[in-house]
Amino acid sequence: VKDALVENRQLIQADGGNVILTASAADALLQTVVNNEGVIQARTLGEKEGKIVLLGDFDGGTVQVAGTLDASAADGGNGGFIDTSGAHVQIAEGTTVTTKATTGQTGTWLIDPTDFTVSAGSASQTTSGIGASTLSANLQNTSITLQTVAGGSENGDINVNAAVSWSADTTLTLDAHGRINVNKDITASGDNAALVLAYGNGYSLNQGARI
Repeated sequence: VKDALVENRQLIQADGGNVILTASAADALLQTVVNNEGVIQARTLGEKEGKIVLLGDFDGGTVQVAGTLDASAADGGNGGFIDTSGAHVQIAEGTTVTTKATTGQTGTWLIDPTDFTVSAGSASQTTSGIGASTLSANLQNTSITLQTVAGGSENGDINVNAAVSWSADTTLTLDAHGRINVNKDITASGDNAALVLAYGNGYSLNQGARI
């Protein structure tokens, strides 16, 4: 039973503005779901960047990300900001996210759950995660920050269980409240591509992984 549901399956457009989809419940035992399967567009207009926020409850809520989130800057200016936050964030196969700027600075996509896992393939294999192929593909068009918090029985860990690689001038930031466990290679080959690690409880390179 979905006790609090916000869903988009069509087109929401607010260039130069903000799009915010949020679900919360007064009772922490109720389930909240924010689900996007359509297109949300908030492109830069003039000097005003767009912002897209999909916000679920941190008391067990789920944000399901699919379709297209577009806060790009095709006609000048800087790219915008995209925030997908909740206790669990599930990124579907084929999800397209862009904050790319043609002439300015590319923006950032923030993924902000409790624990989070990068799995093999293109679809999320866990209750909160993303497929490595989908992560790699979207790094071509936006910088991405995976930022975890502690909640419930989860420590706020980030687990990289499949290889991630990209060649664009974007940044992948792993910012864990708990621990970062890198179990497969992370490879950034763009001239200005970057990887940033921040953690509250250390990190480990396992199974011969390299960064």
